[in-house]
Amino acid sequence: MAKQFGEYLGKGLAAVACVVNPDIFVIGGGVSKAGDVLMDYMTEPYKKYVFHGSRETKFALATLGNDAGIYGAAKLVLV
Repeated sequence: MAKQFGEYLGKGLAAVACVVNPDIFVIGGGVSKAGDVLMDYMTEPYKKYVFHGSRETKFALATLGNDAGIYGAAKLVLV
Protein backbone atom coordinates (compact mmCIF):
# COMPACT_ATOMS: atom_id res chain seq x y z
CA MET A 1 0.00 0.00 0.00
CA ALA A 2 2.74 2.51 0.94
CA LYS A 3 4.74 1.58 -2.14
CA GLN A 4 1.79 2.23 -4.46
CA PHE A 5 0.95 5.52 -2.73
CA GLY A 6 4.61 6.56 -2.95
CA GLU A 7 4.56 5.86 -6.67
CA TYR A 8 1.41 7.95 -7.18
CA LEU A 9 2.83 10.78 -5.08
CA GLY A 10 6.14 10.68 -6.97
CA LYS A 11 4.35 10.87 -10.33
CA GLY A 12 2.10 13.67 -9.12
CA LEU A 13 4.97 15.73 -7.76
CA ALA A 14 6.88 15.19 -11.01
CA ALA A 15 3.93 16.71 -12.89
CA VAL A 16 3.87 19.68 -10.51
CA ALA A 17 7.64 20.13 -10.81
CA CYS A 18 7.34 20.29 -14.61
CA VAL A 19 5.14 23.38 -14.20
CA VAL A 20 6.66 25.26 -11.24
CA ASN A 21 10.28 23.96 -11.03
CA PRO A 22 10.57 24.07 -7.21
CA ASP A 23 13.76 23.94 -5.19
CA ILE A 24 12.13 21.78 -2.52
CA PHE A 25 8.89 19.94 -1.78
CA VAL A 26 7.82 19.94 1.87
CA ILE A 27 5.53 17.03 2.61
CA GLY A 28 3.17 17.80 5.48
CA GLY A 29 -0.07 16.86 7.15
CA GLY A 30 -1.03 13.25 7.64
CA VAL A 31 1.17 12.17 4.74
CA SER A 32 4.28 13.27 6.64
CA LYS A 33 3.54 10.73 9.38
CA ALA A 34 4.62 7.96 6.99
CA GLY A 35 8.14 9.33 7.36
CA ASP A 36 11.18 8.24 5.43
CA VAL A 37 9.49 5.07 4.17
CA LEU A 38 7.27 7.15 1.92
CA MET A 39 10.22 9.29 0.81
CA ASP A 40 12.06 6.17 -0.31
CA TYR A 41 9.10 4.95 -2.35
CA MET A 42 8.39 8.27 -4.08
CA THR A 43 11.92 9.27 -5.04
CA GLU A 44 12.39 6.70 -7.81
CA PRO A 45 9.08 7.39 -9.64
CA TYR A 46 9.68 11.13 -9.24
CA LYS A 47 13.08 10.94 -10.92
CA LYS A 48 11.68 8.67 -13.62
CA TYR A 49 8.90 11.05 -14.70
CA VAL A 50 10.28 14.54 -14.01
CA PHE A 51 12.04 16.76 -16.54
CA HIS A 52 15.81 16.72 -16.32
CA GLY A 53 16.00 20.27 -14.93
CA SER A 54 14.00 19.34 -11.83
CA ARG A 55 15.70 16.05 -10.95
CA GLU A 56 17.70 17.59 -8.13
CA THR A 57 14.62 18.92 -6.32
CA LYS A 58 14.86 18.10 -2.63
CA PHE A 59 12.17 16.56 -0.42
CA ALA A 60 11.62 17.28 3.26
CA LEU A 61 9.07 16.25 5.85
CA ALA A 62 7.24 19.08 7.62
CA THR A 63 8.19 19.26 11.27
CA LEU A 64 4.83 20.68 12.40
CA GLY A 65 2.71 17.96 10.81
CA ASN A 66 -1.02 18.52 11.30
CA ASP A 67 -0.36 21.41 13.71
CA ALA A 68 0.83 23.80 10.98
CA GLY A 69 -2.66 25.26 10.50
CA ILE A 70 -3.02 25.89 14.23
CA TYR A 71 0.29 27.76 14.38
CA GLY A 72 -0.65 29.84 11.33
CA ALA A 73 -4.03 30.75 12.81
CA ALA A 74 -2.42 31.72 16.12
CA LYS A 75 0.08 33.92 14.28
CA LEU A 76 -2.76 35.74 12.50
CA VAL A 77 -4.48 36.43 15.82
CA LEU A 78 -1.29 37.72 17.44
CA VAL A 79 -0.50 40.17 14.65
